Amino acid sequence: MNILIKNVCLPEAGEGRHDLYIREGRIAGLDRAPEGFAPGTVIDGSHKICMPGLVNAHTHAYMSVFRNFADDLPFEQWLFEKIAPLEDALTPEQSYWGNMLSIMEMIRTGTTCFVDMHMFPRMSVKACADTGIRALITRGLVGEDRRDEGALRRLAEAYDEAAYAESQPKAQVSFALGPHAIYTCGEDLLRYIAEQAAEKGMAINMHLSETQNEFDNCMREHGMTPTAYVQKLGLLDVPAILAHCVYLTGEDMEILAKPGLSVVTNPASNMKLGNGFAPVPEMLRRGINVCLGTDGASSNNALNMFRELGLMTLAQKGAAKDSLVLSAEETLRIAVQNGYQAIGLGEEGGRIREGCLADLILLDEDAPNFQPKHSWKAALVYSSTGYEVTDTIVNGEILMQDREFTGIDAERVNFEIARAVKDF
Repeated sequence: MNILIKNVCLPEAGEGRHDLYIREGRIAGLDRAPEGFAPGTVIDGSHKICMPGLVNAHTHAYMSVFRNFADDLPFEQWLFEKIAPLEDALTPEQSYWGNMLSIMEMIRTGTTCFVDMHMFPRMSVKACADTGIRALITRGLVGEDRRDEGALRRLAEAYDEAAYAESQPKAQVSFALGPHAIYTCGEDLLRYIAEQAAEKGMAINMHLSETQNEFDNCMREHGMTPTAYVQKLGLLDVPAILAHCVYLTGEDMEILAKPGLSVVTNPASNMKLGNGFAPVPEMLRRGINVCLGTDGASSNNALNMFRELGLMTLAQKGAAKDSLVLSAEETLRIAVQNGYQAIGLGEEGGRIREGCLADLILLDEDAPNFQPKHSWKAALVYSSTGYEVTDTIVNGEILMQDREFTGIDAERVNFEIARAVKDF
């Protein structure tokens, strides 16, 4: 689909209004039509802001079925007593509708790509194909060692899902291996997953150093931090996306500054579960590729990345008692360019330049909370709610136009979600 966005505000391109040309999933021109360009769709941008879409670098999309169900609980009680039993009872069909609800919320609030860890093979791929959103998908892996039948079954499911995606031409998905965490995977299984990732040229996506208990237990059992432990096992010898990383030493941060590694901070989830604040300013100073995620809707209650932008920035300023530790510009880079870098699309995504992916969002320039128009970067970080988004485009396809989904039956999704949770 050829798209022309006319007369739009592009903060990335400077003052004035601009015309943006999209062809074959890419940005084909800025203020000058490419040769032979004939627009199939023209979007009036005269009252809109255009920017690259946000990347939700860590979530569990199926978990929206657990939203507002297990709240105000300690982490271990929330996970093992409340959420794990519900996950055990969840069906693949229910997880599909959970995925659809999450994707609906993400598209509605400006996310064009997400990194997911799930437990229901093919359901994430199917939801992505049915909606058109971009994703990096991982099957959550748990177990004791490389002989563990359950672990091997889950690993086989991960490979099968990647093969299945090839039959879904509308699925904008890639894959990584997803050991859940050091406290749900035995040492031998983690070594085996690292070996498999290296052999197959795949990345790793896992939770790391999320809680004080995880950090303390690892020190007691292995004599080293969780970060040093996964490095020892080879999990950081391949590209890796590491969620949370709240508890880090200086030596840990030196390890995580290695090219190919990315850390995802999840401020709302970490605060809600009482897990603290990741040392984002220090990680940035040390050259770590820090990204932003929501975590699942069971611990965050929302998958709104604009909400997360403001929370991260304000929480870091407050925790440091320093208003200068994280600027609006740095925050936007974390949520956009750094996210695309984490999924291996750093040269192609997150920028409005000719040849880059057409993963874009438009926002209502006239929203009351955006007035007066002093600084768009500040407005997007400190003033936006996410619901100023009017249009979402992924890979050159319009997924939402004028706040109406183009390929999702929202009424059907809400009906199926209500049916899925009636027995909780």
